[in-house]
Amino acid sequence: MLFGEYAVLEGQPALAMCLDRRIACQASLEPGSSTLRVEAPGVFAAPIELPAEALADEQPPRPELRLLWPLLQRHGVVGEGLSLCFEAGFPPTWGLGSSSASSLAAAAALRRLRGLTAEPAALFDEVRAAQRALQGAASGYDVATQILGGYVRFSDDGAPSMERVLPPLGSSFDWLVAWTGRKADTGDMIRKVSARHKRGAALYGEIGALTLAGLDALRAGDAAALGEALSEGQGLLERLGAAPPEIAELVHRLQGSPSVLGARLSGAGGGDCVLILAADRQAAIRSCDEQGLTVLPLAPEETGLMDEELQ
Repeated sequence: MLFGEYAVLEGQPALAMCLDRRIACQASLEPGSSTLRVEAPGVFAAPIELPAEALADEQPPRPELRLLWPLLQRHGVVGEGLSLCFEAGFPPTWGLGSSSASSLAAAAALRRLRGLTAEPAALFDEVRAAQRALQGAASGYDVATQILGGYVRFSDDGAPSMERVLPPLGSSFDWLVAWTGRKADTGDMIRKVSARHKRGAALYGEIGALTLAGLDALRAGDAAALGEALSEGQGLLERLGAAPPEIAELVHRLQGSPSVLGARLSGAGGGDCVLILAADRQAAIRSCDEQGLTVLPLAPEETGLMDEELQ
């Protein structure tokens, strides 16, 4: 998330960027079996196996399956063997939309298994509904970005709207993503901010206006203006109460480095990652090191959801 955190839930626009790590999901039917199996190395200590009859239950018998359960119920068949196998190219501790990416991969794999197309609107609706069942509130901006790839403008003021945003040819934006080492819970952060800033609060309108300014800078290829907007977005995140003081101070020190055009916590705040637009990449990496941040091996990715046939 570059701009639009929390305000996107109020119908304001958001701007997000797809990154080059993936979560894959393979779905398969298990003839002769009546077991539901979900395997996610690095997330689940061991594969989860349940009788497929459990799909008749409104709530999953295992809390780890709460996000996947609406998708499994939509596409699974009671009594039929079904297997989902996940493979992640990054750890869940980074945040960065890992839960939405895994849900999107599962929805696309299950639709393919049932002979349905990976139609963007249908996928979006399925995954966002699963997010909302778990978190209570979710805009779906992350799902839209993962479907389309690249830079994505998203809004929902009654009907979801998602579009790719293309910077001018030849423009250059040198992004760094640095991990704070502190995990944030998006659902918990949304609940806290919503309690502090009620619907219709003027601050959400300020965040929406900043998103439009960031979009203008991106479309113009103006890295300096984009960096300035990023840093302004950090200030708005702090006013929301979504930036712990010790992490906010760290981000401010980064903003003061001549090697950094702009920096802010990504997405819901609370922890996870700092997004940095660099003027001098190597010097900005050194600044991150000095602040105790771990620069992650990430870069922008133009291609979103991929559908591959295994041979």
